[in-house]
Amino acid sequence: MWKIACVLIGISVSQAESSSVTVTRIHCEKNPKFFTTLNVTSVNSTFYADVYMPQDLKAGFRGHVDVQLRLSNAKKFQSLVQADNDYCELLSTFKDSLFRRWIKSVFKNSNLMENCPVPAGHYFVNGWHVDMGLVPSYLLSGDYLVNALFYYGKYRTKKQTFLLRCTVGATMHNK
Repeated sequence: MWKIACVLIGISVSQAESSSVTVTRIHCEKNPKFFTTLNVTSVNSTFYADVYMPQDLKAGFRGHVDVQLRLSNAKKFQSLVQADNDYCELLSTFKDSLFRRWIKSVFKNSNLMENCPVPAGHYFVNGWHVDMGLVPSYLLSGDYLVNALFYYGKYRTKKQTFLLRCTVGATMHNK
């Protein structure tokens, strides 16, 4: 689930090999019923995470991601794309998508698993950085925010059970 966040975070922190990116902030909030430990950091645009889940995450949890851009002279961020995905369905599909490729990229530097339900236990991401080949060429220079919310139930209803929320900010300059 938070794998989707890491994957989509990559959209905000890279563009192409000739681009420069600076991660400006990472902030995550957790539901302690589902995550007793959740530490996510970035050093030189390389991501590290330490996560402990005291119980399994059963099939049906979802991720809602909003990627926003603020151009150089603008005051406000504008939403570029929003996506809402069932995480287990995303992993089990044979359809190749940008989100699925980002998740696979995170797996290379972690002990995260590609199956559901996600068993209780300790998980980590150790030194994951963005695979520049997975970055859409149409992304513009500017400040990016990626807001990722993970939950059970229906988005923005009383039936929504909060699991995790992360915000990542980054500045990208195309060369």
